[in-house]
Amino acid sequence: MRKRLDMRFANGVVSAAIVVFFLVHATLGTLLGLVGFLSPFTWLVWVGVVLIGVHVVLSIFTSREQLTDLERPPSPRKKRHLVLKWATGGLLALVAVAHVVAIRLFGMSVALSTVTGALLTACLAVVLAVHLCVGSKSLLKDLNISRRYKLAFRLVVCAFAAFFAISALVGAIL
Repeated sequence: MRKRLDMRFANGVVSAAIVVFFLVHATLGTLLGLVGFLSPFTWLVWVGVVLIGVHVVLSIFTSREQLTDLERPPSPRKKRHLVLKWATGGLLALVAVAHVVAIRLFGMSVALSTVTGALLTACLAVVLAVHLCVGSKSLLKDLNISRRYKLAFRLVVCAFAAFFAISALVGAIL
């Protein structure tokens, strides 16, 4: 049981780091529209990719442990919630890959300044918020933070997603 808790805590820390990564990445992306390409910060994208890879691997192990736990077998409700976390994570991965492909194919300035690129970026912000809201209770539990902050966490996540989605759309229109 201790191993499971350690792995869940590690996954919680990595998840929190990914949240910070996305906030920094989205902020720099928003500034990109105002001041131009910030090439000294491109290495941050690779840090984010590594963190996401670690999160996926840890999530596979923690999900497997949860599903095979003989002491506290998961209820059907917990199993459905786990499927929902994986489904939103998979959707997030698809939208993120589309975002990267658009930038690689069309160049950053074109991909981020077109309405289609802005919609893709806005969609990425919204899907990330959905994934975080679905996993908020688990994330807080994994980090040993009281679950009473779940609503506040969700509100902050949705506020940031709305800000970044609107910024992307306004940036493309102007």
